[in-house]
Amino acid sequence: MLTARTLAEAQTYLSLMAASDDAPEAVQSSPPVSSLTEGEQAWTVHSGLGDVEVPYASEDACRRLGVWFGLGVSQLVDAGQWIMVASTYARRALEADLAYQGKPGQDRNTVELNWQFAGEAIGEAIKFLPEGAYRLPDTAFWSAQGEQMRRDQPERITRAQLVDDKDYYVGTLEDFRALYDE
Repeated sequence: MLTARTLAEAQTYLSLMAASDDAPEAVQSSPPVSSLTEGEQAWTVHSGLGDVEVPYASEDACRRLGVWFGLGVSQLVDAGQWIMVASTYARRALEADLAYQGKPGQDRNTVELNWQFAGEAIGEAIKFLPEGAYRLPDTAFWSAQGEQMRRDQPERITRAQLVDDKDYYVGTLEDFRALYDE
């Protein structure tokens, strides 16, 4: 059985797998997570793509540290997929940010969480960078989605671009909060 570092990583992995060309059509049209059960040491996330285990200790440590997707380097989601996930959250954040005017009843959390998740997801890709490396190594890409991203957008896998993306996502969140905090 596959093991995720957190429930958020399990959900991300299953969403990516459901969106892949290899996923059965029935899975592509249904939610990636169908149920969650509790065991002695871990939750098991059930889906049409299989089960993913999330150890309680791992989830607890990550929550205490404020780490959404997990400690260490992901064994489920490759660097290219994390870049894609970050881009998706950033796109959602930008759309919500542009629509937000600070009026009562508007959902500010949508903007903040999407910018935060974009920063966290690109941080997951950065974890694959060896110290001093100019770009992500080829071994950081093992999924068809990640491989395609690496081939189609090689400029996105450099240290400079990854750090720039992280700074942009985090900085934009800080700017948003500063603008609307009273």
